[in-house]
Amino acid sequence: MLDLNLGVMLIIAGIFLITMILLKIWLFEPLVKFMDEREAKLKEELEMIKQNTEETKEIEEEIQEILKLAREDARKIVEEARLKATEEAEKVKTIKQREIEEAKESLALRLKKEKEEILKELLKDKEEIKELLQNKLRKAA
Repeated sequence: MLDLNLGVMLIIAGIFLITMILLKIWLFEPLVKFMDEREAKLKEELEMIKQNTEETKEIEEEIQEILKLAREDARKIVEEARLKATEEAEKVKTIKQREIEEAKESLALRLKKEKEEILKELLKDKEEIKELLQNKLRKAA
């Protein structure tokens, strides 16, 4: 039936081995080398992405810190401006109250002087009226 020829089998086995060796040299080794290089490149890129992500996080944290400090500074500036405005308002209020008091005192003095002048006028007019009445009474008597 089947004749197994040892010589043909050895030749086929030799051709198979030579084919496998050639495939290993020309196909498998370059393919494995290419895949190893690609894996190394991907690892490197992943590491770079991880590093960039960490740097991005650090930058975001710095930005948040800067914003926090800026908000605090703005709040302090607003508070200082409010205090300064309050102090200035108090100064103006004090000055205006002093001016009002001085104006009141000045008006009171002026009214007192005018009152005295009016009283003098009235007294003077009283004396003149008294003299006129006495003169009329003398003439009538």
